[in-house]
Amino acid sequence: MFFRRFLLPAATALPLCLASPWACAQVPADAAKAFIAQAGQQLVGVVNSDASAAQKASELTQLVDQDVAVDQVADYVLGRYKNVVTPAQHSQYLALFHQLLAYNITYQIRAFQGVTFVVNGSSVIGNDTVVDTTVARPGQSPAEVGWAVDEVDGAPKIVDVIVAGTSLRITERNDYASVVTSNGGQISALLSAMQGQIDRIAANQ
Repeated sequence: MFFRRFLLPAATALPLCLASPWACAQVPADAAKAFIAQAGQQLVGVVNSDASAAQKASELTQLVDQDVAVDQVADYVLGRYKNVVTPAQHSQYLALFHQLLAYNITYQIRAFQGVTFVVNGSSVIGNDTVVDTTVARPGQSPAEVGWAVDEVDGAPKIVDVIVAGTSLRITERNDYASVVTSNGGQISALLSAMQGQIDRIAANQ
């Protein structure tokens, strides 16, 4: 998820609001930068703390729920299949998406001890305000990471992460669509694949 590999070119990135039924609006640049600066400081505080792995996982999950429009991103990633998913499948999908996002962040963040987070400029792409940051950790080259921010239901939320010019939500959307189409359009195959990924991550915790 947020710290996985990225595959698609930046030209494929689309504004989240254009395909969304929920209320969202563009966040002014200064407000978006302040939001990402605060979120980054909280993230760094958790990652660099001396807390146990379990405590860090709990705090990171809380940060994700607080700062990321998880349900909205999940529905965007589901794409056209949201029109055919049953209510029960949709509920299961959202639960798995939340858990998988938290697990991936928690699993990957263990390697980020000593991380620093610097907010740079910002730009507008469609309805998104993208805040550019530099994320660095000891022994690694700094990474330029863009955080797409929308106002969702009256509050700023992260709706995408862009690394090396590539959009997370577009990558995930294509990955998920590939699973469904390669299994005869069965949403159940996607749910099984998501649960399998969660099980594999949990086994390595």
